[in-house]
Amino acid sequence: MSGFRDDSGGWRRLTSGAPLAVLLAAGLLIAYELLAELELIAVAMLMALVLRSIARVPKMFGAPPWAAATITLGVVGAAGAVFWLVMLPSFLRQAQTLVLAAPAYLDSLSELSARLHDRLRIVPDLSENVGQLRNLLLPVLDALPLLLTNLTYVTLQAIATVVMALYMTFDPGSLLSGALRLVPVDNRRDVKELLRNLEVRLRGWVLGMGIAMLVVGGLAGLGLWVLGAPLPLLFGVTAGLLEIVPYFGPIVGALLPTLVALAISPVKALLVAGLFLLIHLLDANLIQPQVMGRQVHLHPVVVIIAFLFLGKLLGVVGLLLAVPAAAFLATLADEIISRSPAYKER
Repeated sequence: MSGFRDDSGGWRRLTSGAPLAVLLAAGLLIAYELLAELELIAVAMLMALVLRSIARVPKMFGAPPWAAATITLGVVGAAGAVFWLVMLPSFLRQAQTLVLAAPAYLDSLSELSARLHDRLRIVPDLSENVGQLRNLLLPVLDALPLLLTNLTYVTLQAIATVVMALYMTFDPGSLLSGALRLVPVDNRRDVKELLRNLEVRLRGWVLGMGIAMLVVGGLAGLGLWVLGAPLPLLFGVTAGLLEIVPYFGPIVGALLPTLVALAISPVKALLVAGLFLLIHLLDANLIQPQVMGRQVHLHPVVVIIAFLFLGKLLGVVGLLLAVPAAAFLATLADEIISRSPAYKER
């Protein structure tokens, strides 16, 4: 019994040598089998962080916890209702319009490429490449309405994720205390400090990314509407959502509306490309430095590596969780380095 009560000694025996290897192998196997469920839990944790960030605003003005929770739920509910009742139907209509118009747009691009090649021999003839692109895109675009309408399973997953996020937002204490029971008593204070620092870092990223998505998406949609470009809501929302993928997202978000505008008129394509260039300059010089520099403290190379790895492993969810995962590893590394004897001697 005495050996059973020696918590630290028991942990030392379990976290060294062969027992550690067995625990790691078992943990990796369990994580692989439960990968889809773990993705939902990770998304719920990220959503809970967003809700906690929103709830901090009324608390800053002296609102009691129950009032902050009510205001947060009201804001989230109102935003969800506006999205579901107003934006989503228009978004789906414009997505369907894009699917129906895609063959005509691709034909126009092919003809434009052939004409430019005939007039200016230095311009390569890309009509065959456009035809290959059409063969690749059309099956995907044809399947898009089916994917958008067949949302039953996705909706159930979304409801479960939202419920978990609400519990994590308004009752995190019991979950945290339960998780800390798995940590040796001597290390619980360090783990609490690690989680606190991680929350501060991620809260800054959530706030900055939310502002970036709203600004970029809003400016893109408004600018496309002013320029008379087709499907401004669809491309504006897409540009805002792709903002979550730093460095690559703005390029991808600008490519499709520029190609669609090019199928209509080269002048309109130049205007659309200029619009996204201005938005990108605003994003790169004002928004992203605040998000990745002052708030998250992550080097761009680290962010790109995280997106490449997690995007390969987890797909779209990996792109969503790449920066939080990189922030966690950076926070963990900071804690380990700050506690090392060599660091303390400096």
